Amino acid sequence: MQNTTAQSADFRLFVGIRPPEPVKAALEAWRSSAHTALPFQKWTHPEDVHVTLFFLGDTSAEATDALAQDLRQLAAAQPPLTLHAEGLGVFGPPAAPSVLWAGVAGDLDALHRLQREVTGACARHGFAAEARGYRPHITLARRYRTAAGAFRRAALAQAAPAAVWPAWRVEDIVLYRSHLGRQPSYEPIGEFPLGG
Repeated sequence: MQNTTAQSADFRLFVGIRPPEPVKAALEAWRSSAHTALPFQKWTHPEDVHVTLFFLGDTSAEATDALAQDLRQLAAAQPPLTLHAEGLGVFGPPAAPSVLWAGVAGDLDALHRLQREVTGACARHGFAAEARGYRPHITLARRYRTAAGAFRRAALAQAAPAAVWPAWRVEDIVLYRSHLGRQPSYEPIGEFPLGG
C-alpha cells in the first residue's frame, strides 16, 4: 500500500474485487458490440471494472492506513473464491435507467461472507453500512441516452446472449481511491491476498 500518512487530503475510497485482464478484455469486446442495442452515455473504462464490497466515501489518510491493516488481516482469513459475470440488468427509472450492470454468479455464499467481513471491518472504523441489502454486480455503463427513445427491457435480452464472460478466481481484495474527472477513475492503493 502507498504511504498515505504524508498526505493531508481525504481520499474517496471503496473496497472491491478486481477481475483479471481476460475478464476485462471479454467485457470490453462485448461492449463494442452492445452500443447500438444499449445506448448509454458513459461506459465503464476497462481498468475501472470491479465488484464493490463496501463504499467508504471521503476518508482521512490516518483512517485509510488503519483500515488497511484490518483488511489485510481479514483477507488472510478468507479463502479464494470463483466468480463470473452473468446476465444484464438496470437500476433507475424504467424509461431512462441510470445504470447498466452485469450480474455476478459463482461462489455467492463465499462472496456474501467476504462482504460481511469487509463491512464489519469498515464499521469498526466508523463507516456505516448501506441500509439496502448487498447486491453484487459489475457496473457497465451509466445514463441511458433518452434521445434514443424510451428504454426497452427487451434490449437487455437482445444484448445478453453475447454477454458470455469467463470465470475468474478471486485471490485478493482491493482498496481503491476514486479520482473524479479522470479516466481510468479508480486507483488501487492497497491489495490484500485472500487466504494469506
